Amino acid sequence: MKFVVFGDDYRPGLLEDEAVLDLTRTPRAGRSFSSLLSVIEAGAEGLDRVRAFVEKSRGSDEPGLWTDLTHTRLHAPFPGQRFAMAGSNNADHVASAFTNMGTPRTPAEIHAAARARPVNGFWSVARPVMGPGAHIEIPDRAHGYFDYEGEPAIVLAKQDKDIRSEDIDQHVWGVTLVIDWSIREPVWPPRPQYPWVVEKNFDCSKSIGPCIVVDEIDLDDLHVETTVNSQLRQRFSADDMIHSFPEILEYLSRDFTVFPGDVISGGTGCGTAIDQTVPDSDGKWPHDLFLSPGDEIVVSSPNIGVLANSVVPKSRRPTGYPHPDFSTKNQVLQ
Repeated sequence: MKFVVFGDDYRPGLLEDEAVLDLTRTPRAGRSFSSLLSVIEAGAEGLDRVRAFVEKSRGSDEPGLWTDLTHTRLHAPFPGQRFAMAGSNNADHVASAFTNMGTPRTPAEIHAAARARPVNGFWSVARPVMGPGAHIEIPDRAHGYFDYEGEPAIVLAKQDKDIRSEDIDQHVWGVTLVIDWSIREPVWPPRPQYPWVVEKNFDCSKSIGPCIVVDEIDLDDLHVETTVNSQLRQRFSADDMIHSFPEILEYLSRDFTVFPGDVISGGTGCGTAIDQTVPDSDGKWPHDLFLSPGDEIVVSSPNIGVLANSVVPKSRRPTGYPHPDFSTKNQVLQ
């Protein structure tokens, strides 16, 4: 099942065969799903209700029950909870960056060093979280070094803490795609991030979608590709992660309660602008691979779909919901 958020009023829906079923119409003793988070919080009973509703609704001509994708807009399937991001979690990505900047490292060296220390990452607090077709505004402080990071992510199913890695199947509700938009500094080796992690938190700094896939989840079989202006930049798998999703969840949940709808993104693979850029002979960083207004970035996975965004100059208005800068075309890979 592929869960989405759609329409002008951000309704929860189920995507099937290029059409969206409105889950706010789900009957159950006067109750219906009011949001994506309400579906997640309903747990297994909620998923059973959705399955029954889908079967009952197939072939129905009830007005507004099914909406063709060409007649609606998909938004970020973000449940509105917390957003945790793994960092430096792919050995090829990190080794390539060090090597291109003049400090050669092998993936094996990076992998061994990372396994010897705790999971690296940060929390994202930026709003709004962007969805399919959204325009991503380049921050002023990027100064030509605006980067993309396609990532696989999990959405948590229930409230718990001190979770053991071997129990992760009980705690994952679904999987999705994330783009971690990043401001890079032309300094190497990279300086420690600012305490507020401002390089990773700004308006439009996170995209998610196009849907959350539930059922038959194989966390090691999440394949991700990223293209920029139709040019392939990234191709990797969640199996390439230094620290796996079970390990990340175990680490984060120590003495810390996670909640339904929390999102954990697993980190990016090799092929970002930062890990492919080689400084000029004078030490300056070329801008060639970094993003500019008008660029089209597409992150895709065979089992999840296509998350496509375009990059635009920064607006001088506050950014918030509802966000008006969406394309009219939804791209969803079945």
